[in-house]
Amino acid sequence: MKYIFSLSLILFLSACAGPNPNPGERTTDVAWNSGRFDQAFSLAREQAAKGYPWAQLRLGIFYTNGWGTDKDLEAAEYWYKKALKQKGTGNWAEGLIVGATGEPGYFNQNSDAIIAEYNIALNYYTQNKKMNEAQTHINNVINESKGKSVFFCCEFSGGRYFTQDQFNDLKGKVESKLK
Repeated sequence: MKYIFSLSLILFLSACAGPNPNPGERTTDVAWNSGRFDQAFSLAREQAAKGYPWAQLRLGIFYTNGWGTDKDLEAAEYWYKKALKQKGTGNWAEGLIVGATGEPGYFNQNSDAIIAEYNIALNYYTQNKKMNEAQTHINNVINESKGKSVFFCCEFSGGRYFTQDQFNDLKGKVESKLK
């Protein structure tokens, strides 16, 4: 019985519906997933101002796509770079909640940094500018993700990951433009 309780507790704490150690993240992502972009943008902007990497990443995404705000690729780059600088060490920064501790708002910050860097490379490629920097960024993403998909969010149907196929596809496109 004790084993079943322990297993249940671990599954609860590691599940997406479990407690989120990033204040406002779940509410922001639910609003985003529901198409309430103005609300999601407002919530993310408030938390990004507090320095939370998850919110900085989302602001970059919202500015890139014009969701809840005007499309502004310079603002997107600014917020992506803020999230990128927020790499940490330890299990908390790597998104491991069971047995890990850390400051609320910084849980899983390394995944946020990798995704922010991918989005910087993607925006450079899409805008056909800074291709050498795009190449550096996408190579960093591939190295830091260590051949694995990078978890983004579970508030979307089936969860959302950035995959090695996406990373390698962008790398190939950037290298083609550099030839």
